[in-house]
Amino acid sequence: MKTGTEAETRNKKAGNPKNQKGLKAGCMAALWVMLVLMLFLIPVNIFLVNFPGWVMSVLCILLCCGLAAYFLYFKTGRALKIILPVVFVGFSLVCSFAPYLIPYWNSYTFKGYSGKTLNYDELITGREAAEDLKALKYYLEKVHPAFQDGLTEGVNLAYEEVLARLEKAEQITVNDFRREIQTVLHPIGDAHTTTYNNYPDDKYLSTAPQKICQGYGIRSVNGKTVKEIIEEAKPYYCYETEEGINIDLGSLASLDFYGFSAPLIYEWSRNGEIIRESCTEADFVSWEEYLEIYEQYSAAEEAEESRDFVFYEIDEEKSLAVLILTQCNYNQTYIDCIKEMFTQVKEKKIHTVAVDLRGNGGGNSMVGNEFVKYLPVDSYADGPYDWRWGPFMIHGDGFTTNKRYEDLTFDGSVYVLTDRNSFSSAKDFAMLIQDNHLGQVLGEASANSVNGYGEVAAFYLPNTGLFVQISTKKWYRIDGNNSEDYVLPDFPCESGQAMGKLYEVIAAGD
Repeated sequence: MKTGTEAETRNKKAGNPKNQKGLKAGCMAALWVMLVLMLFLIPVNIFLVNFPGWVMSVLCILLCCGLAAYFLYFKTGRALKIILPVVFVGFSLVCSFAPYLIPYWNSYTFKGYSGKTLNYDELITGREAAEDLKALKYYLEKVHPAFQDGLTEGVNLAYEEVLARLEKAEQITVNDFRREIQTVLHPIGDAHTTTYNNYPDDKYLSTAPQKICQGYGIRSVNGKTVKEIIEEAKPYYCYETEEGINIDLGSLASLDFYGFSAPLIYEWSRNGEIIRESCTEADFVSWEEYLEIYEQYSAAEEAEESRDFVFYEIDEEKSLAVLILTQCNYNQTYIDCIKEMFTQVKEKKIHTVAVDLRGNGGGNSMVGNEFVKYLPVDSYADGPYDWRWGPFMIHGDGFTTNKRYEDLTFDGSVYVLTDRNSFSSAKDFAMLIQDNHLGQVLGEASANSVNGYGEVAAFYLPNTGLFVQISTKKWYRIDGNNSEDYVLPDFPCESGQAMGKLYEVIAAGD
């Protein structure tokens, strides 16, 4: 017969079954919480706040060690010993590699930036500039489709030359540093991969709004014509076609970037008339003041300016509806607008629909897909692509099933108006219509290549706060049998003559 003391001793050695069960459940719950936390941190980084990629690796190691300790301490069935490692280790490895695979990791593509941003004329050390350049190289090699195996020879040569200059420099202005960066990005031939003026204290020419609203354009600055300025700016500009180069000559930062400083002599032209204007730095104002001045002088065009980025006009006499799209914003405003237009088209029995994309700098390519929902096709090609995810390239064939709006299907003629400023998603819209033989294009060739790059990730360089965007996708022409590198119009004409050409084409087809 065992005494009470002996029984207690045995229970202590064996452990209380209830306590063991509770501890086992608690440890398993802790492991699940850690796994969910790791998964949750991925959208946190992409949409809320940046943090180092090694954080995910540390959590992965802790989770795997915790799982191993769990199996050593607690008895589990054979099935769990197989299932749990597969689930936990598999998900934790995915999370730990996420910082090196996801192109938007530590980017500001989907979140705001509140860090340091230096002005264009501030000085930084050569060492700080070199650090920012190395950060740029890291981003390029991590996300750009052209650099899956590292920088190409031409880009790497430009990088090494700039790095050598920066490492020898004691100090350099932020704008001079940006100019150096652009010489590295220029050889890529990618209009989407570039830096932008994001300087907090930039100033803008206060007299420009009046002249712009009166129809004047800049002809020359300090004796150099705009054409000459563009020619000299090419090595510092990222473009795919020279017609796509668009230089801002109304900001002090931009003028400084292209080698101009006050005092400045502008020549403005309008229909052959030329006026001269002398300006000093005192004639440049903040962006907020500039907007106020512009609103004053654009009051006469208030009705036009108050229109949204998308609207339409219907000419019943010519049986024509024109959708004017100044930006490729895919939102409810756009969706509602084109639905309203096609409703009117059906009710008024309109025969021709045109989309005016002149001056449209792009945005979301889904605007084109939404438009095609009103056309009589069950499926169409939407542009094949390669999407860079770290060492992997995700390929899309670009074929799409058309979710048609059957009750508003339009089977008349479709035209798209483009010019040299129709860029990115605006170019995609035109190509979508042309290459699927859904309509024809009028005007000028698009601003960038159909076999180009896009789908950018946005970053800020750590020491200067310079904004840089880098392509993550390589796009290819929808119609593989079309060897043209640009969307060439079926009916070429100058941008300002596109509507007249459209009426001419419609009349010829009647």
